[in-house]
Amino acid sequence: MKIKLRIEGMTCNNCVRHVRNALSRVPKVLSAHVDLEKSQAVVTAEEGCQVPQLIGAVEEAGYGAKLIEGEDEDSASKRWTRSLVLGIILTTILYLSQYLIRSPPLWLGNILFALSVPSSWMATLYSRWNFFFGLYLFLLALPVQLVSGYSFYLGAYRQIRSGRLDMDTLVSIGSSSAFLLSTFGLFFPGIIEHYYFDEAAAIITLVSAGHWLEARVSRKANKTLKKLLELAPAYATVLEDNNIEKKVRASELVIGQKVILKPGERIPVDGEVVEGRGLVDESMLTGESKPIEKWPGEKVFAGTLNLHSRLIIRVSAAGEKTVLAHIAEVILKAQESRANIQNFVDKVSSVFVIFVIGVAVITALGWGLSGLTKWETALIRAASVLVVACPCAMGLATPAAIMVASNRLASLGILIRDGSALEKCGKIKEVIFDKTGTLTQPKLTVENPEYFFIDPLVADTLAYSLASSSLHPASRAIIERFKDLPRLNLKDWQEKPGLGIQALYQDFTVRLGSLSWLRSLGIKTCDLQSSSSSGVGLAMNDKLIAYYPIAAPIKPTAKQVIEKLSAKGYTVYILSGDKREIALQLGLQLGIAPERVIAEVRPEEKANVIRSFQQQGRSVAFIGDGINDGPALAQADLGIAVLNASDIAKESADIVLLNADIEIIPLLLDISDKTLKTIKENLFWAFLYNTLAIPLAVMGKMSPSVCAGAMGLSDLFVIGNALRLYKR
Repeated sequence: MKIKLRIEGMTCNNCVRHVRNALSRVPKVLSAHVDLEKSQAVVTAEEGCQVPQLIGAVEEAGYGAKLIEGEDEDSASKRWTRSLVLGIILTTILYLSQYLIRSPPLWLGNILFALSVPSSWMATLYSRWNFFFGLYLFLLALPVQLVSGYSFYLGAYRQIRSGRLDMDTLVSIGSSSAFLLSTFGLFFPGIIEHYYFDEAAAIITLVSAGHWLEARVSRKANKTLKKLLELAPAYATVLEDNNIEKKVRASELVIGQKVILKPGERIPVDGEVVEGRGLVDESMLTGESKPIEKWPGEKVFAGTLNLHSRLIIRVSAAGEKTVLAHIAEVILKAQESRANIQNFVDKVSSVFVIFVIGVAVITALGWGLSGLTKWETALIRAASVLVVACPCAMGLATPAAIMVASNRLASLGILIRDGSALEKCGKIKEVIFDKTGTLTQPKLTVENPEYFFIDPLVADTLAYSLASSSLHPASRAIIERFKDLPRLNLKDWQEKPGLGIQALYQDFTVRLGSLSWLRSLGIKTCDLQSSSSSGVGLAMNDKLIAYYPIAAPIKPTAKQVIEKLSAKGYTVYILSGDKREIALQLGLQLGIAPERVIAEVRPEEKANVIRSFQQQGRSVAFIGDGINDGPALAQADLGIAVLNASDIAKESADIVLLNADIEIIPLLLDISDKTLKTIKENLFWAFLYNTLAIPLAVMGKMSPSVCAGAMGLSDLFVIGNALRLYKR
């Protein structure tokens, strides 16, 4: 079941992680998606999970929560926009007022002087002017504190109540100290020399600007997912048992129902064609530019486009169970995930906040007790320290880069399961390719056959007839090669798994299968001239009458991919279950040295080969596609499932090439490497910023508003640096 909650008090991605972790720890919770842009959490849980438990967990983490019933469209970007607009307007007026009307106008003083007004009256006038001017500033700054600053103060209160200190705490203390000091000076004249209402408002406004920008980035990421999910139409035409057509919501469809697809309609669910034959555009899902022909028994997927014909399909998956929804879920998890480096950042940030508060206290007491400055100056410098040292940029460093990278890779047809996969890419040095279906075409072909003692046409017709009822890839290759030949009437057709096919044709026993199987039956193969050991023989009784070499052509881009990876410093290997001479021949064609070709490896042993590399301290990426590649993909430091990979391979991999093939792998590793570098750059500059800014704030070289601006610029730098990944 799914439970939707409104989350109160979240201001940044750090808050998102705290809420998600709190919800994930609740018993029976399967997953929790927290959306900063909408201030919502969607919890997937087992039956029996109680809403009060979820709300309690969120409140214990320092945030508010309530159950959402129906739609709730208020978004974080809208709320931050409202706060920011109010803050900008009032803060601008505050600063202009400070410079333009902080003292009585000169012409008024000249008139009073010309009228010989007593100095005592002049002093009273200036005193009253100062009070009313301060009251005017107070009334301008108060809405900024109450409205724009509400999220910060609420967040700080809840964090302190839950025993945790965070960025909201620093911003709240910094802004409120400037505001309260000015308010105190307003009602007790003479204590401070001038007001700091403009500084207090500027802190909240500038930090709000950073959060507004962060919310906008989050909103952009959500739009990417929304557009993906919108490919599947919301309604479907159901064909009921009495042949009546009925329009229903796609989300209400159940497995087994029949759906009518008209020409030009997008397919609303995953299913199987039961009636009709036509072309379906699956480019958005597989990257295949040519439409795919579909006939009864063929699978179709939600979001793809039925081009020309009327089809009837039987629903196999709907809503969140479709391949399209699964893709969106994978993208979402990648955006929300954290690289291992983020764990270190979180620990540093939590300690750093306590350290900053300590430095602020020492700054206030040190300057105040030393007598070198007034107490108001000491307090303002302490407020500057609190604001300038907010670790927001540190918290943004990793998630911003992961969000941008996962979005860009998704646009290229690459699904990243989590942020740690991007981090793994940066550590990879060894790249191991599975041979069949990865470096070679998944579709086998028949090369130049050899014939013995029989007319080639008769042999080909016989081979085609034997293969017609088999689903083995070699049989499929023979069917494709000789599909225009007639089909003979065979009796007692049998398929021997892993060996071949046999049947009776007239009074002859005919067999089509591996040479080793035929030899074991006493059939001589000494006349065979082909050097290829990968093929099938056709025998009639005890004689070999034809041999069909079966080959998997090398993918056109395979050699170029190997060259690019080698040029970037990766060591490339081939891992194959084929005989060594075949694998070595492929390695020679691709420019891979014989010592880096690992052949005759049984499917269950592939994971052991990967493990042996790891035991030598080597980080390995394995690239495969088949069911038998699942264990190796799971064992590898980085598993990559290629286009048209089996479901098991996809589930075992860290990265899935959804609508791209191996030619995208160099770019994938390049983007991943740049993502890791971007994260490190962001962290370096964030730490450097804090290291340099804190001493300047302590020494009074940066006012609170300048500190708030500097903090906002550091956030802007981190986000901007991450956004460069779209073009790098």
